[in-house]
Amino acid sequence: MPANPVPLNQLKPGESGIVRGAPDSGQDAAVLAAMGLCCNAKVRLCRAGEPCIVAVVAGSGASCRIGLARPLADRILVERLDRGE
Repeated sequence: MPANPVPLNQLKPGESGIVRGAPDSGQDAAVLAAMGLCCNAKVRLCRAGEPCIVAVVAGSGASCRIGLARPLADRILVERLDRGE
């Protein structure tokens, strides 16, 4: 059974999740989408806090790290993945 989505900043460093909700209008949404951080994207938290460092993981396993202001990271909802996923 899938877990309830939590704010991105509530993941532990090294923990992964799938984005289930993100700002969907305005400048924040456009910037996040340009960086690949949109619904159904796989992410891994590298560092919580200010800034929040997140790796956006591509289907091939390659990733790109981005820094997010904490208030923005708190508005991105993710579903935690099991360690094996």
